[in-house]
Amino acid sequence: MARGQDYVRAKAQEALDATGGNRHEAALLLRVWAEADAKLYKALTAPLLANLAALAVQRAAVPNGRIGRPRPPIREAELLAAIGSRGSQTMSSTRSNPSPPPQGSVRHKQAVTLLASAYRRKPLG
Repeated sequence: MARGQDYVRAKAQEALDATGGNRHEAALLLRVWAEADAKLYKALTAPLLANLAALAVQRAAVPNGRIGRPRPPIREAELLAAIGSRGSQTMSSTRSNPSPPPQGSVRHKQAVTLLASAYRRKPLG
């Protein structure tokens, strides 16, 4: 483990000890300490710096936040027709019609039959 991460781990343990094991309060305390301790701040943020830099560049490259071509607006009549049709896809369906499930093995069929017979309702009488 890198030296900086050893320091972070030691400070995190110190924060946990200071807060009686309360993780939320320890995280807040560690954050306050990082604002005053440049070494702790650098060790905490170093693993995230590459991703943060890439995110900043991406945001600068695409100022309005959209990537790709803009989508045409959805017309209400088309939307209602799509929802109302029997063959329309639902949110849980896939784009193609699903194929039937594969046949189960003989052992699987026996197990299901045994379970079904065990839970068969007994007649009242």
